[in-house]
Amino acid sequence: MEGILKLIKSKSFASLAGNGIGALLGLLSFAILARHLPENDFGTWIIFLATYSIFETLRSGMILNALIRNFAQAQNEEEKKNIVGSALLLSSIITIIYLFIIGVLYIIFYRFNILLKYQYFFAWFALFAVTSLPHNFSSWYLNAKLEIISMSIVKLLTQIIFISFCLIFFYNGSSFLSVFWAYLFSQIIPSLYSIIKGWAGVNSIYHFTKTRIGELFHFGKYSMGTLIGANLIRNSDSYIIGGMLNSASVALYSIPSRVIEIIELPIRSFAITTLPMLAKVNAQGDIKLLKYEFERKAGFLFLLLLPLSMACLIFAPQIIWLISGDKYQEAVILLRLFSIYTAIIPLDKFSGIMLDIINRPAMNFFKVMVMLFVNVIGDYIGIFQFGSVEAVAIVSTFTFGSGMIFGFILLKKYLDVSFINTMRFGVLECKIKFNQITSR
Repeated sequence: MEGILKLIKSKSFASLAGNGIGALLGLLSFAILARHLPENDFGTWIIFLATYSIFETLRSGMILNALIRNFAQAQNEEEKKNIVGSALLLSSIITIIYLFIIGVLYIIFYRFNILLKYQYFFAWFALFAVTSLPHNFSSWYLNAKLEIISMSIVKLLTQIIFISFCLIFFYNGSSFLSVFWAYLFSQIIPSLYSIIKGWAGVNSIYHFTKTRIGELFHFGKYSMGTLIGANLIRNSDSYIIGGMLNSASVALYSIPSRVIEIIELPIRSFAITTLPMLAKVNAQGDIKLLKYEFERKAGFLFLLLLPLSMACLIFAPQIIWLISGDKYQEAVILLRLFSIYTAIIPLDKFSGIMLDIINRPAMNFFKVMVMLFVNVIGDYIGIFQFGSVEAVAIVSTFTFGSGMIFGFILLKKYLDVSFINTMRFGVLECKIKFNQITSR
């Protein structure tokens, strides 16, 4: 009992619980949209989110890891204020540049009649970019401070509001456009809450320094490229399927993709609590400890996700039915194909995190670019040859497999990590966690 209580009180458990509830709420909102929207409208919403998420990835990629890394290594409160203020100003500058680009693109699309049915996207892109900044920055800031519960509150509030407004609008028979309004409200309210609570960093913005902005930018430019690349690995599937097949196929493919995002939840939870700690170990120059922590945590995550991958393989029909009813039963085979590579994901993701920690973000960026190349070329060949979304799912195994192999090759050069040690320490960590939970 004592071991269980200790685990429950840990930051890792708080992060996992927060992300777990968030994933369930995300799945609920996804299921509501999948069941209430026509297939083409649902596919259009998926394409919109995929496109907008590129900007969110760009902004968080530039700021998040750089903020956490610098905040963890700050020596005093004044340095922390400099870092937070500089990060907020840089976030605002990125948002302003994005708004300018959106305006230019809208003029071009409108003038030359490009993608007429999607031109209304641009106005929503701009609204979401501005209204989401305060609550997004608050989650990054709270992550850096390891205030996991507060960070989870902000994220969960966003999803709860979106679900609530979707249900209200659907109950009153509103149109597809109401989904955009629901999403807008889910950005505005948490942002106002974050500002009131003092989590949005507004009070620190006057403490920015040019030196800190430069540090954040030079580290973040690679991290940003890495996250955009990772985002494109996922979303390139939707773009290619939508371009070569149709929106309904995008909707079909998105169902098992959302399930895989939930399986990846432990990786995000561990990253939230582990990244600041690893940054401190790296700052101390203890290479042996850094190597050990990587092998231990990566091996543990691999073994933790293995049963979840097997569950998706075995219970795919039941999982797909829970999300979409009888509407998307063709997605069962896709989920089974996805389950094959899900166990590889923690080894790929954690190797990328470690490359950032040891100040090799350029190498992590290069690794992701290799994966993106494999994915895009594989998708085009798969659809061209077989004309089905199943071929795209098979390509994903090769994509993440290449990321895992390339990541370990790079880390062996810098930290001399070993795949065998990763498995060995992972087993030992599982035994330790089990003993902690069962101890009295």
